Amino acid sequence: MRSTFFQQPLEYQLEVEGENWDQGGIIKGKLRVLNMSAAAVNVKTVQIVLAHGLIKAIKEKGEVGWEIQQKRLISKDISLQPGGEQSSEWSFDLPTDCPITDKQGGLFLLFGDDDVLSAGGRLDLKIQLHPILQSFLQTFTTQFRFLLKYQKRKAEWTEVKLVPPDSREFPNMDYVYCFLRIHQEKLEAHYRFKMKGLGRSGQQMTITKKNREIEQSIPQENYLQPGGFPNRACFRENIDQALNIARPEVIF
Repeated sequence: MRSTFFQQPLEYQLEVEGENWDQGGIIKGKLRVLNMSAAAVNVKTVQIVLAHGLIKAIKEKGEVGWEIQQKRLISKDISLQPGGEQSSEWSFDLPTDCPITDKQGGLFLLFGDDDVLSAGGRLDLKIQLHPILQSFLQTFTTQFRFLLKYQKRKAEWTEVKLVPPDSREFPNMDYVYCFLRIHQEKLEAHYRFKMKGLGRSGQQMTITKKNREIEQSIPQENYLQPGGFPNRACFRENIDQALNIARPEVIF
């Protein structure tokens, strides 16, 4: 991937290896700064910033309110001769619980001088769920036949909405929100089941709504097999345990 930004008399060329990345992955590339003028130019600062931004604010070209994740100072107080350039390699290690890309926003690379947040170049990145969490959700959808509706960022978590299969096993469940992250090497899952039932209002029976919640924290030695492969049996066991609070005591 490439992006070019002009700030006369300088041209910034950003090169990034890859097209999409997982949480916990590495983003790396090169940043070139070229002097396009016929005179020497003193460059005070060249930097690249990894930040989260909302798509709506970016499209409206107003105050984006970038959430800075990391930054790299590429160079400081350099002089570029006419036609001269400087090329530097850079990299960012993505945290395992960094924001994913969703319909509301995502991570961007911002590059330029001191005013990089407001007047620099930018390149949007496609960040997807950690591979372990992808495998966890695949177990949810294949083994338990839940339908995945969406994934989105929710504070320090990824919120996933899942709809149960049409079966007698979950007659009172509308859907479940599953908040997921890999944090400090633990797989953390917070389930919020949206349940329905019957209640009485005066002389009438009405449908009531309520939440049931359960949290799990799974250590790495449980969710990983030797060689670093996901332990699907562990996923199945923990998901099944969480689903127990949403199952009726008697299935007709």
